[in-house]
Amino acid sequence: MDLFFLNSKQQTQMKKILFLLMVLSARFSFAQNDIVDDILNEQKPKREYVAYTFKSTRIINGHSIEMVKKNAIDVRISHRFGDIAVKGVSGHTLGGIDNASDILISVEYGILDDLSIGVGRTKGGTANVGAKELYNGYIKYRALKQTTDFKYPMSITFVANAVISSQKFDPFVSTQLMKNEPIAHRASYMLQGLFACKATPWLSLQLSPTFIWRNYVPYNDVNGMFFLGFSGRAKVAKRTAIIFEYFTALGTMGNRQYGGFVRGKKGLDYYPNLHVGVEFETGGHVFAVNLTNSEGLIENDFLPYNTKTWSAGQIRLGFTISRIFQLGKGSKKAKK
Repeated sequence: MDLFFLNSKQQTQMKKILFLLMVLSARFSFAQNDIVDDILNEQKPKREYVAYTFKSTRIINGHSIEMVKKNAIDVRISHRFGDIAVKGVSGHTLGGIDNASDILISVEYGILDDLSIGVGRTKGGTANVGAKELYNGYIKYRALKQTTDFKYPMSITFVANAVISSQKFDPFVSTQLMKNEPIAHRASYMLQGLFACKATPWLSLQLSPTFIWRNYVPYNDVNGMFFLGFSGRAKVAKRTAIIFEYFTALGTMGNRQYGGFVRGKKGLDYYPNLHVGVEFETGGHVFAVNLTNSEGLIENDFLPYNTKTWSAGQIRLGFTISRIFQLGKGSKKAKK
């Protein structure tokens, strides 16, 4: 119909009708878009990530794939006592409790949910082998998160750690620095990849390939060493879990003699590290009690220098307590 042949009143009415049709058409179009969006959202649900593969950023001694959340601080204190079962000695030290093998105090800060930095101080536990008075700084980045539908079947985190010793020269320790050597010889470095999977609601497993470089080593050793770690967490109650770690050296170790941790020969130059423990979650704290054959508490110390073995009763009681403090606003995900 041509509006030209209509009178003014009819034209006005027709314009109102056309305007109403346009409004209804637009409304129907938007409704169709809403329906399509709903269908697409149903077909493509939001991705859900696995939570708490481990309960802390460390399992026992070694790092886990877990991160400190954005704008949060993790304060950690670890303690290792002396050997529990040393003939003629342990009875006088109450199973090693009188002797402090190593002590760790560390602070880790979450820059982002997937990026954190940390600093720490350890006594250094490898007597007469490695350096003591160790200061370390590290950076940690999570590159991949496991999803609940296993489309991404694992989480992947990378850690880089640098350590320097402030210990004075000791002529009775073969690996200590000579007086005139540069300060760079006091340094060591670690690069580590962490690959973890929460296989079931109660079982988490992790592989930890590790490379450590030490600037100063004795004549029968090598600067660069590769290690492989295997760790796990088995939940046995709502807030309780069994945790374990096993680290062994890969490839050459120079001229050092290598032995097994249970049935191997005693008194050799190197043994793998075996750690077992029980972990308790108490609100903002994570507390763990453990048994290890490692004297040190950071990878640069306990991985390359371990001379203790379970078969000789060189087992140490230890504990770790971790406390999280939220400083500012965390991420939206962190608040859930």
